[in-house]
Amino acid sequence: MASQNTEKDLSTVADETIDSVNQFVEYFKDTDMWIGLGIKLAGVALIILGLYIATRILTTMVERVFTLRKIKEHDIVAQRQNETLLKLAQNTIRYVIGLIMVLTVLGQFGVNIAGLIASAGVAGLAISFGAQSLVKDVITGAFIIFENQYKNGDYVNLNQQVDGTVIEVGIRTTKLKGLNGQVTIIPNGQILQVTNYSLENSVAVVDIGVAYEEDMSKVEQALKEIAKTVEARYHDLFIKPIDLAGVQSLGPSEVVYRLMAEVPPTQHFAAGRILHKELKAGLDERGIEIPYPRTVMMPPNSAPKGGEAENAK
Repeated sequence: MASQNTEKDLSTVADETIDSVNQFVEYFKDTDMWIGLGIKLAGVALIILGLYIATRILTTMVERVFTLRKIKEHDIVAQRQNETLLKLAQNTIRYVIGLIMVLTVLGQFGVNIAGLIASAGVAGLAISFGAQSLVKDVITGAFIIFENQYKNGDYVNLNQQVDGTVIEVGIRTTKLKGLNGQVTIIPNGQILQVTNYSLENSVAVVDIGVAYEEDMSKVEQALKEIAKTVEARYHDLFIKPIDLAGVQSLGPSEVVYRLMAEVPPTQHFAAGRILHKELKAGLDERGIEIPYPRTVMMPPNSAPKGGEAENAK
């Protein structure tokens, strides 16, 4: 009896399995199903294509609007602000249309979008408590943009740790490009201190050491003459006359003089290199010594020893 029951159970399982396979095969043989799926996929493709075209049109229109803004040719600050707002507007358009595309595609496959949006609202409220850093990044990014703390193209230092040229200001992150080409991405919520070198004119500060033996009045006159020569040669770089501040300090082997020059934003590095070069050449031409460490070799004492000296007497 037990064996007969087992055989019946196995037979029943086999029949059910065969029925399931047949139903599965029949499902894929259903022509109406394939036609309906093809229509849905075609609709999805048209939706994606249409929204992609809409994105391109809107971003191009925004770019045209920002391009037509009346900005003075030499107003670098306004140009950088214009570029920053342009990228922000274009990214916002892409995000919004991308979200619309996802919801529309889901609706084509029978997903209840209204219920999904309601669920997303409740879920978003719950997630926000666990994503406080993300919310902080977004809020800080909004303040950075609307307060105009820095823009694309500005040279900044963040948190006294990272410096570079701003290549993108986003709602969540800021991207900096360093002097060596490295790109640093910093969440906006972690930006506590901003030093912007591009808002106002920079000041190049150059210290030059001169030997103590040199006449101070002669040195100061030479430095003023060199400064005037540099101003005439690089008149586009120096906004105001180079100022000789005077003696900055007294070093172990040199008297240190300081020169200061006001230059366009972020040009103090280039101005400092030019001043160092011209000061070295100008002081050499005038025979004014710039001290540097020297090694003096003393020959051994060749005088006769004490006993030989007494015999010579």
